[in-house]
Amino acid sequence: MPGLKIGIIGATGLVGEELIDIIEHSSVDISECRLFTSERSCGTKISIHGCEYRTEQPNIDSANGLDYIFFCADIETSRTFIPIYSKKGAICIDNSSAYRLVPNVPLIIPEVNSKNLNLNDRVIANPNCSTIIALMALYPLHKLFSLSGFCVSTYQAVSGVGKNGFRALKADEAGDHKLACEIFGEQIAYNVIPKIGDIDESGYSSEENKMQYESRKILGDDSLKISAMCVRVPVARVHSMSIFANFQKKFDKSAAIDAFRDDKYLDFYDDDNFPCTLRYSKRDKCGIGRLRIDSFLDNGASFWVCGDQIRRGAAMNAFKIMLLRESLSR
Repeated sequence: MPGLKIGIIGATGLVGEELIDIIEHSSVDISECRLFTSERSCGTKISIHGCEYRTEQPNIDSANGLDYIFFCADIETSRTFIPIYSKKGAICIDNSSAYRLVPNVPLIIPEVNSKNLNLNDRVIANPNCSTIIALMALYPLHKLFSLSGFCVSTYQAVSGVGKNGFRALKADEAGDHKLACEIFGEQIAYNVIPKIGDIDESGYSSEENKMQYESRKILGDDSLKISAMCVRVPVARVHSMSIFANFQKKFDKSAAIDAFRDDKYLDFYDDDNFPCTLRYSKRDKCGIGRLRIDSFLDNGASFWVCGDQIRRGAAMNAFKIMLLRESLSR
């Protein structure tokens, strides 16, 4: 893959910084890199593969000549620039929610639905971080037993809202609750908040709806029954989930364990071992534990999963989308 020309919008945000770290430690040949930020962060120096770059503000010509441009900023930035940049020839990989549910825009987890990506796609959506982590865990079981639905409770780290999440938690712990209340609506230190995003007339929050609608699109099954309760917890980094999944075929725990152990993108914990948030910070894999035949569902399993939502649930998935798209052009 010689000499790729890439751009990153939101290069000094959490996902942008993580993506730069992934590229820095990869063997991908980058012949040109353009880094974009808000006006406040313009001029920041960033080194990639021994070359130093300065960040700048994006404009309508920023993507000229680029092969790929990663959108790691807000939804408004994606809506503003992706129509322009994609028409100029750049392949846009969007980490915001702007295009995830747009018809004919592929929503891709390379390990799950790579077949849904083709050479004609100029805009590719990166799923929500919680959706990625959940489906990384569910997909090996889906291949064996045919998923009919799942119920999930998430325990989401404060950094899911960006760097201000870190700042809010630290300020909270020091007794200053103003920022946390602005961001989360409540004090977050020593607290658990069962609301992420706006709640609609059905009673589900926007974060919970993302899990439902994105999972159905990725797995190509609008009949999947999905219910989510998304909760913010006072953890700096790494989302965790308890998942209760039901299947069309008879669930076999031994076969499920073998499938998890054979999956190179997962760590499986047996018996009394289990993954925890601190262990999965900055990791490329997700950890799965507490697997058992569920005592409530007729033909189901329940388990626990942890994954770094910044790295595995965002930046790494976007990077793998680029690698997948490049493999299609060979």
